[in-house]
Amino acid sequence: MKRLWILLLLLLGAATLRAQDVQLSLEDCLSYCEDGNRDLKNADLRVVGAKAQRAEARWEYFPRVSVNAVAYDAFHPLLKITLRDVLGNSDAANNLNAYITDFARQNGIKPYFETLEYGYGASVVLTQPIYAGGRIINGNRLASLGVEAARLQADMTVKAVRDSVESKYWRAVALQEKRRILDETLGLLDMLEKDLSSALAAGLVTDEDLLQVRLKRSETEALSRRLNGGLGLAKMDLLDQIGYPYSYLDLPGIRLTEDLWQTPAPETVLVDDPDMTRTPESRLLEMQVQARKLEKKMAVGEFLPQVAVGATYGYNALIQPGTRKSPNGLVFAMVKIPLTDIGKAVARSRRYGAQVQMAENDRDYLNGRLRLLEQMLRLELTTAWDEMQVREEAVEYAQKALERMQACYRAGQVTASALARTTVELSAAQDQLIGARIAYRKAVNAYYTKTK
Repeated sequence: MKRLWILLLLLLGAATLRAQDVQLSLEDCLSYCEDGNRDLKNADLRVVGAKAQRAEARWEYFPRVSVNAVAYDAFHPLLKITLRDVLGNSDAANNLNAYITDFARQNGIKPYFETLEYGYGASVVLTQPIYAGGRIINGNRLASLGVEAARLQADMTVKAVRDSVESKYWRAVALQEKRRILDETLGLLDMLEKDLSSALAAGLVTDEDLLQVRLKRSETEALSRRLNGGLGLAKMDLLDQIGYPYSYLDLPGIRLTEDLWQTPAPETVLVDDPDMTRTPESRLLEMQVQARKLEKKMAVGEFLPQVAVGATYGYNALIQPGTRKSPNGLVFAMVKIPLTDIGKAVARSRRYGAQVQMAENDRDYLNGRLRLLEQMLRLELTTAWDEMQVREEAVEYAQKALERMQACYRAGQVTASALARTTVELSAAQDQLIGARIAYRKAVNAYYTKTK
């Protein structure tokens, strides 16, 4: 039993030491995300699929070669010809038919001809399309457009995932920083409680002062426990997002190393006049219009003349398998002109024309919304910066107030409960400052993601 306890302690110690060695910067998380994030993997696979579709469309330019083989065996011959079929049904024909029939039966010969009872054949067919109503070339253009669109969507996915990772990272950093501030507040309250305990033993203070400080410390401890739970969940959410392997025991030792207090100024982030038409979203809208136009051309191409040439070569014995025949071949040309589908083609062209117009309307409208979005993001960023400045001033005021309150407490001018209350107020002001800094960083990430 003693050995078992020792083994468990060693395992827990090893797990603790392993956890303490883990420090993750923002760049580390983004690097892990490149290999472990599901959305990025799927975005790359969509590009691979689009390239495969483009390669598939290119095969339409090449000839089509097929090998055909056929064999049959009928219960009865499919073709039977008698003398009556040849001579008709006149009296002379009937007399001649009867004479020949009797002669054939006497000599063991069939008085009729029958064939197509069984047979077989094989051939190779090559067909080269010359003109297919523009569907081949437009299909390849559409496939190439699909590759470019998949790449743009992959870039957008990368930006969105990076924005999500940064948001979750700074959220965890904020909770980590709040826990540090609460630990400092608890340290101050513990020191104050010890001082009050000594003063109470000397008869310098009353029980009420000590109880007030203990109440503030209990409230702060409860808040710290809730904060620790939230920090663990925030770390798990971040690690799941980047695909980093971990266990629950590792979470206390995983520390995020970025400094929350270093934030870029708005003038280093904002762009004077960003060209929103060059963003991936705007380019995708333009590609949607181009895709609708190509789809219209392909749909109309189904009703245009189609020209193809080809050749076939093979061997067949479908009629008289018993005779030896040499292989044979031929070349052919095919022209297909649909005549009865003109009205259908006109209606389809109108339908696709309406879809093209809808895509153009969506492009113009959403481009305008993108410009509005840039102004909204700019306003949110500057507003978040101003709010952060206000919260920094509030923290400075709370720190000076605590210093004055400590001096007054040492001089006996204020009670311990008032000092504890001021200490908690400083912690609350610092907590609000952390929230303002996180809001500003989120605004910076959102502006960068949407305008770059």
